[in-house]
Amino acid sequence: MAEENIKMIETQNDAMWFEGSPVAVYAVRLALNVDTGDVFTSAKFVNLYPSVLQTIVFDVICYDAFRKPITRLTNLRFDNVEAERNAPFGYHRKIEVPDISTRNVEYIIRYVGYANGETWENPDDRRFDTRLEQENIYSVQGNYNKQFLDICTRSGINGMNLVLQPVFAPDHWLCACGAFNWADEEKCSQCNVNREWLRKSTDLSLLRQKQEREAEATQKIREQVASYAAQDNREAQKAEFEQRRENYQQEVKQQKRQMTHKMMRIIIAILLILGVGAYILFTFVFPKFGEAEEYQKAEKTLSVSATAPPQEKTLSEAWKA
Repeated sequence: MAEENIKMIETQNDAMWFEGSPVAVYAVRLALNVDTGDVFTSAKFVNLYPSVLQTIVFDVICYDAFRKPITRLTNLRFDNVEAERNAPFGYHRKIEVPDISTRNVEYIIRYVGYANGETWENPDDRRFDTRLEQENIYSVQGNYNKQFLDICTRSGINGMNLVLQPVFAPDHWLCACGAFNWADEEKCSQCNVNREWLRKSTDLSLLRQKQEREAEATQKIREQVASYAAQDNREAQKAEFEQRRENYQQEVKQQKRQMTHKMMRIIIAILLILGVGAYILFTFVFPKFGEAEEYQKAEKTLSVSATAPPQEKTLSEAWKA
């Protein structure tokens, strides 16, 4: 049958359950076959028990547009279901609705039989009355979702599979993967995540404290890095100052050596000049003065001799002369 010949009268996509039921209903639809005018319904059931579900017996109550019961289809039965834990079934099994004025339907579980021989019955005609609601985990955690994903990574858990905010009720709990679990189950029946770990890891107050601690640790690291950088800068400045001082001292020593060499050259030059001057004086000047003085003495002697009367010399003096 072509899909375009089907008109949906009502679609319910809410997961519904009641306390103690081994089966939940996750979706209900009521449709009209436009070609034939037939009305039919179907529901997506989910097995919540660990055992394999084999048989389910249920009723369908039909209501009109004013929510007034029209008819009740009783003892509807699915056999050989073979639905394991958390497995959906029944959505593709059409149940014909005899009254075409039906506008919505309600499913009531009567009996469930399992492969291991266990059975469950609903003698009190209890109805699905508890909505199994879960919000998107990111919309609940917001900025704290990153901390949760970090916790998952460090714990060796794929956080991308934990997309729903977990729900913890007295008789059951809903895992972040969406699986239903009973209150006495410590680990998720589908993803094997520990319940207490999940409770603590998704607690907003703990995530907030963790974020604050990480922010403080990050700030301390930044301050420590800044302190190290400042210390390195001071060390660099100190090293630069020491290098400049050493260069200045080397320059002063070089200037002193140059000045010393210059003074030594000047002193040596002065000593050479003085030596040459002394040599000239003693070699050439002083002898000239001595000769002039001898000449003057001789000249004086001659002049005195010329003016004095001649004297006779003794025999000894004449001999000496």
